[in-house]
Amino acid sequence: MNNDEYDPNLVNQFLKYDYYDRGMMKWQGFYLSDHTAVLDKNNRVQDRKRNEKHIEAMTAEMIANTINDAIVKCYSVQIDKAERSIEGIVPSKVEGLISGWFGSQIIVANEAILIEEIYAIKKLAP
Repeated sequence: MNNDEYDPNLVNQFLKYDYYDRGMMKWQGFYLSDHTAVLDKNNRVQDRKRNEKHIEAMTAEMIANTINDAIVKCYSVQIDKAERSIEGIVPSKVEGLISGWFGSQIIVANEAILIEEIYAIKKLAP
């Protein structure tokens, strides 16, 4: 189309009567690749959390022996707490060195954990 064929009345008629702009509705269905990548990542994390299981249960004596060994030999541990959320999701395991204890609590990764709340504990490879 060149300028000789341009008819401003035809354009105005199209915009006034024939064209319907849906405004922001047209943008609501579009996702950028960044958005879909984040959504996929969040879905994978949620699926992993839903399918995560507890480590094999340990007796109180086994837990106490592992804690003592970890303190004496200074190795990192992974602690699985005996709890689940309302949705049935097992919380993330706490990993790190046992940096201290007082009473019936141990300190791992700057988090105080009651020894009675420990479901299982295992030594992490160095």
